[in-house]
Amino acid sequence: MSTKKKICIIGAGPSGLCTAKEIQENNPNIDVKVFEKSDAIGGVFSNCYEGLSLVNNPFLISFSDFPPQDSCDDLRMWKAKEYVDYLNRYAKYNHLLPLIFFNHTVQKINKKGKQWEVCFQKDGDIEIEIFDYLAICSGANHKARKTHLPNQEKFSGEVIYGGNTKKVSGLKGKKVVFVGLGETASDLVYLSRNLVRQSYVSVRRWPGYFIPRYHDNKPTDLDTSNIYHALSRDVDDSRLSFLTSFKRKLEYKNIALQEDKQIQNAMNHFNSSYKSINYLGPFRRVTTKSCGFIKAYLEDKTSLKPEIVNLEGKKVIFKDGSSVLADTIVLCTGNTFNLSFLPDDILDKTSSINKLYKYIFIPDVEHCYFIGFARPNLGSLPSVAELQARYLSAYLKQEIDLPNQEKMQQEILNQQQRFKWQFPVDFERITHLVDYYWYTRLLAKDLNALPKQWRLFFLDIHLWYKVNFSFLYPGIYRLYPHNAKSKKIASIIKKFPTMNKKVLFVETILYLLNKLSKLFSIK
Repeated sequence: MSTKKKICIIGAGPSGLCTAKEIQENNPNIDVKVFEKSDAIGGVFSNCYEGLSLVNNPFLISFSDFPPQDSCDDLRMWKAKEYVDYLNRYAKYNHLLPLIFFNHTVQKINKKGKQWEVCFQKDGDIEIEIFDYLAICSGANHKARKTHLPNQEKFSGEVIYGGNTKKVSGLKGKKVVFVGLGETASDLVYLSRNLVRQSYVSVRRWPGYFIPRYHDNKPTDLDTSNIYHALSRDVDDSRLSFLTSFKRKLEYKNIALQEDKQIQNAMNHFNSSYKSINYLGPFRRVTTKSCGFIKAYLEDKTSLKPEIVNLEGKKVIFKDGSSVLADTIVLCTGNTFNLSFLPDDILDKTSSINKLYKYIFIPDVEHCYFIGFARPNLGSLPSVAELQARYLSAYLKQEIDLPNQEKMQQEILNQQQRFKWQFPVDFERITHLVDYYWYTRLLAKDLNALPKQWRLFFLDIHLWYKVNFSFLYPGIYRLYPHNAKSKKIASIIKKFPTMNKKVLFVETILYLLNKLSKLFSIK
């Protein structure tokens, strides 16, 4: 009788939960333990600022085999608490709660032959346990990225991190400069706009590509169809750019609500204001999917400033020579991961997640895996993490083989070069940035989970249409094998809404012309 192997999963956020579920369900020879440093599941979503709204509709943020609901009547984007409630339902349904050990903080991990010695703190005491496998799921937003402003020590006000700002009430009556303009900064600017005395936003180079969460109370991520995302990533810098421009103008023309039109016009202005990167459309930029800054800007409650070049007392001096007086600087300059518990030799190999094969495997380190560290430019991280977890589970079942070291290193180099080209202005600072469509299809292909297009077309054309013309629901990678679960997912996909038919027609023309241009190598 063989002895079961043991796996330690670090973190009980979305990535840790789906990893535990996949391995428990598909790898009966492996015992699962999840170490979570807090007293609740949910990761960053359980410890975020009040008022945080997600940036994807519930189907795009959910796991592929556990839909948020059976109908599509409510595609409103959840608040953080609603998403944590969903994760709790997922954990309960899949019997994960007995596997999770709360208030267990991993302090240090040592390699012991082919096993791992995990030292963790529990109730103030240090304990040690030996595992055969490690799955690190603590995420890339574990801690605030350290940012030091010029002459920061001379600033007489306070400098705080946006991630540590749980309630905007602490900014009441203050003059505030927010640094950075991702979704956190944009939300905090809006949430505090009627509390602060004055508000400014400083960006070092340019903001992310603005995309609103809604048009006419419908989530804009309805426009994430397979045919649209199958376009070449340089389409906005090709002879077909006139069609992408026409498509977006057609979408904006169809906006009915006057407020949404004003917001989109302001976004268009900011998206096209930086001439040096104007050719980079939403496929090739980090996006900011929040209207918060734009709304505050239109209400004349904030203004955009360039990079901070100096601080003197309470004076904040910007690159264009202008200055303001500020009581508080809020650094919203992003987050990073903390892997200090790993051995030094492994830390060196994981300094950038793009050094990993498929963003999961360390080429020359066995039995140590990373789930949930690849950041998609569009789409949602949980659906990416779930595919990674399925990939890991299949690998541990020996259903997927890894290439030899030489091929692995070459593929790592290829993925680095691909995304360095695709994200030329963002790759160096966000090295784990991936293309959602390309990366999920890469994993799904190895899992033999890609939709079988011709079979769908001839056997269920309605499902084929929704798979390709509705939004990129991760459930499309659960349609095979045929079983009760896949039938339920298919029935839900058939209910999905699509974009305006005129927009879909233009996307179809774009797709066909793009295919032809690649076939004949037309630039």
